Amino acid sequence: MKGKSWILKMIYVFLGLIALFLVYSHYEYRHIKIRTIEIQSKDIPEEFNGKRILFVADFQYDTMSRYNRKQQKKAIELINAQKKDMVLLGGDYATWEKNIPKFYEDAKDIKIPELGVYAIYGNHEYPGEEETAENMKKLGFNLLVNENRKITINNESIYIAGVTDLWHGNPDAEKALEGIEKEDFVLFLTHNPEYFEDMTEAEKEKTDMILAGHSHAGQITFFGKIIVSAVKNKEKYGYGMKNYGGHKLYITSGIGGAALEMFIRFFAQPEIVIFELKRI
Repeated sequence: MKGKSWILKMIYVFLGLIALFLVYSHYEYRHIKIRTIEIQSKDIPEEFNGKRILFVADFQYDTMSRYNRKQQKKAIELINAQKKDMVLLGGDYATWEKNIPKFYEDAKDIKIPELGVYAIYGNHEYPGEEETAENMKKLGFNLLVNENRKITINNESIYIAGVTDLWHGNPDAEKALEGIEKEDFVLFLTHNPEYFEDMTEAEKEKTDMILAGHSHAGQITFFGKIIVSAVKNKEKYGYGMKNYGGHKLYITSGIGGAALEMFIRFFAQPEIVIFELKRI
């Protein structure tokens, strides 16, 4: 009897831990943090000093059988509530192709700030690139397909460059950075951070900050240590601010995603990132 009692206690403890894990994971998933990062550079023109650029990736508020419309609307409300001059979207707007229209039904509520909205493809936009391009155009968003946009205020400019997805597209940093000089201020968007490995030193030198997503910071981690991720090198390209060879790379945890058909995250909190430009 004592043996059976011990086993039952262990089962109850195990079930209790699972329950705590699920409760916390659902809680963390619903609570999006706002992270503010200052970018200091002599390349930032005076007219852009103090400008705030919002970056967000990996909406993916869907599973095979469900769509988390409530959380998606909450995320868009949070995006709209932030003080910002520009919005950058880092790809993966839905997980399943059938749900792409649902994202754009809500994305029409994203308010376009003074300096515009700029977006790239993620791996989940394939197939379906044409549908994504059409919807981005309807919304007034600038979709960057191996190209850049020059943003000008009173004859002073910065650049936003973006490439297609590493897995399913044909990313071309050389083409995306065409016409840009080393002394220009450039934010470079790539959905998959591991594209950094394919960029030449000359291409990296033209960028002031490379922005990526894709990894979800592991989605379900071992108390912050990434165990499973969509990136091969989880240590190098898992999450956060990186500096490799003097080149800055920021990998966001994204704001959505799912695991085991559940809307959960564990020590991989979703985030909206605000980059504040500071001229030095």
